[in-house]
Amino acid sequence: MADDAAKEVAAGQRLMAEGDYKGALSRFNKATRVDPQNPDGWFGKAEAAAALPQVATDEIIGAYSKARELQKDEGERAMIHSQLGAFALREGKLELAEQSYKKAAELDVENAPYYMSDLAIEYYMAVAKRMDEEGSNLELDAARKKSLAFFARALDLDPKDAARLLNL
Repeated sequence: MADDAAKEVAAGQRLMAEGDYKGALSRFNKATRVDPQNPDGWFGKAEAAAALPQVATDEIIGAYSKARELQKDEGERAMIHSQLGAFALREGKLELAEQSYKKAAELDVENAPYYMSDLAIEYYMAVAKRMDEEGSNLELDAARKKSLAFFARALDLDPKDAARLLNL
């Protein structure tokens, strides 16, 4: 059972590398049917589905969530959280993105600055992209403020120190 799922995951990963996301999704779906406890199958399913516009956002988030729930290795779980965060930003689910990146930083303390700086940039870009030309400066300023807070966390600065340094 586990061997069959592992073979399907490996086949799905090969197809992903070739750019065949539909074929990969089919293999990952099979892996999760054969072994519903296989985190790599669920993660592959989420990654392949995220590349296909016809797959529902909630289904993709569900697959990432299942992979994260089943994954025992903290480093792998951090990566799953990070990928879920990136997907959530693309879909405009800002709160989920923030939670996911923060959890990745919590699980992988050594690389926490990278997760937080990614969140800072990608959060700002996602908000700015979604704003139309008539968007208010207040909305953009709110996104900038939040992004700066993420950067401060990436640099291990409290808000007072960040303000002090920016007033050089």
